[in-house]
Amino acid sequence: MIALLLVSVSALARPTQAQAPLAGGLPGAWIEANTFRQGVSNDFGDWSGVYLRGVKPGARDTYYAEVLALEAFGERGVQGGLTHRHDWSTRFFHTLGATVGSGASILPQGRVDGALGVRFGDRKQWQATAGASYVKSVTELYDVAGTSSLAWYAPRALLLETGVRYNISRPGSIRSHRLFGVAVLTPSPRRSFSVRAIGGTEGWQIVSSTTTLQRFASQEYSLSWREKVSGPWALTMQGDVYRNPFYVRSGVTIGVARYW
Repeated sequence: MIALLLVSVSALARPTQAQAPLAGGLPGAWIEANTFRQGVSNDFGDWSGVYLRGVKPGARDTYYAEVLALEAFGERGVQGGLTHRHDWSTRFFHTLGATVGSGASILPQGRVDGALGVRFGDRKQWQATAGASYVKSVTELYDVAGTSSLAWYAPRALLLETGVRYNISRPGSIRSHRLFGVAVLTPSPRRSFSVRAIGGTEGWQIVSSTTTLQRFASQEYSLSWREKVSGPWALTMQGDVYRNPFYVRSGVTIGVARYW
């Protein structure tokens, strides 16, 4: 599905705490700018682009925004998204987000994501979420999916998260699923490291206005590092590798973050 095509370059409508966006867990608002380039095998066309991401937290309401400009498979497109998270109490919350594309076939025309979450345990160190999403391409293809995840805020500044997405692509009722695992380590207030693995099947993936890949398995791995360098500024770097039966995509993302 086209939404999973962009896991390594965009986290639109997926503002889980387990993504640990700030080095050292610094509070307050933040914004970051990133640029990336990824090589793609078998003459499918390399990827490149930039994205801006920002978060504005509040006592109970947090807002996430992102804009992505992408060149992939020989086509260019832009998408933007906004997500709202509301904490009903110290244990219960929900998120709701929407994304709109510029009309390029490599990006969704639109998508909506929502989830409910609960924290539990004597220190609220466990967090479970369940949600759903709808993704519409610029063609007649669209996806509906259910998602769930479980995160553990472990001792010694370690965060572990795992989750699953069950997807139905239409027309054709093509069923697929994805599993993921994330580990985030913050050994000091100045730096954090994270590793992510994703695997499973995809119902379809648009690579041009005339070509769509269907019903295949794929895997993706990423490793990232964030370092606070001076005052409110931090640098970020991430490496990604994605594989399916048709091509291999790998590259690096670098960026800078500013917090308040």
